Amino acid sequence: MNDLLLLLQEKQTNQFIVDNLFADTSQILLNPPAQFKEHISHIVDQIISRRKAKSKLPEWFANQNLIMPPPLSLEQCSSRSTAAYKKQFLSGNHLIDLTGGMGIDTLALSENFNQTTYVEQYDWLCDVFEFNAKQLGKNIETINWNAEEVLAELETKAHFFIDPARRDENKKQVFHFQNCSPNLIELLPLFEQKAESVLVKAAPMIDISLGIQQLKYVTEVHVVSVKNEVKEVLFLLEFDKSKEPEITCANLETDQPKLSFLLDEEKDETVEFSTIGNYLYDPNASILKAGAFKTIARKYKLKKLAVNTHLYTSDKLIKNFPGRVFEVVNPDCSKKDISQLLSDGKANVITKNYPMKPEELKKKFKLKDGGDWFLIGYRDEKNKARLTLCRYA
Repeated sequence: MNDLLLLLQEKQTNQFIVDNLFADTSQILLNPPAQFKEHISHIVDQIISRRKAKSKLPEWFANQNLIMPPPLSLEQCSSRSTAAYKKQFLSGNHLIDLTGGMGIDTLALSENFNQTTYVEQYDWLCDVFEFNAKQLGKNIETINWNAEEVLAELETKAHFFIDPARRDENKKQVFHFQNCSPNLIELLPLFEQKAESVLVKAAPMIDISLGIQQLKYVTEVHVVSVKNEVKEVLFLLEFDKSKEPEITCANLETDQPKLSFLLDEEKDETVEFSTIGNYLYDPNASILKAGAFKTIARKYKLKKLAVNTHLYTSDKLIKNFPGRVFEVVNPDCSKKDISQLLSDGKANVITKNYPMKPEELKKKFKLKDGGDWFLIGYRDEKNKARLTLCRYA
């Protein structure tokens, strides 16, 4: 065990981190205590990572025996709910996580396997994971090597999880599999030989249709949001099956139902258009990312406001909709209507396919965020810009 890992386990180091969780870290770096001076940058990283863990991984934040990986690993790792969501895809004898990182997904998926192997090319992350896994009572093999070499050397079949790094050598974000590290496209022939199944975690910006085309063996795609923010797109590869992949949209940590569909079905769907009715529906971020613009209308018997305006309407209230539902109070507001109805000058402003951004609308009508009202700007089927005033149904 290296000296830094030993230092971070010491009681006085741990207490210093706890005491300074919300201190100014720039001041700590400038004036470090003498006993921590040599390793102060690593200790500050612990403080920053613990802060980030408070909301993302509350159990880790509460466990002072665990050592935090670097802040970037904490930012990129799965949350508790997204890690748990992945458990439905993989189970069997042997799991290999080829890009271990912080290991949140490894730990969650390991519960479905007799044997789990964590692979990570950075030795510090490897040391930290090995230490934390023991603290958490997990028996997981740790390999400090790169994904390509481990996969090439493997002699028996296994299930794989892989979350390729999405930054290039200049630390710029990349979104295509061939630009990530490891290069998934180059690994496909090895997966064909050695994988029972592969679960790929991709960035929210990924082109889903292109991903399906490039990965060839995709049987399922899951667009995963947490509280209406898309966090990741998952591709399940199964090499003994051949079918059109089903796309599922999930909004975790809400009570909204999932929506599943096929891309070909979405293309063939027809949708009715209408002027705004008594209720307005705004699909959640996963549905919008997946492009289920016609499917959502058919499934919930809704009409769309315009081809490029992804808002829907009905005269009767539709319950259990996967998104926000508004009651329409004034379907076509004028400036005078807005000033009268929003007498306190507060509204939540949303724009969809509208010529002005929310900030511009707020400035125009001298509005502040807040309150129970929603001012929604959109274009109708005739491409006319309109404003409607709503509140939650």
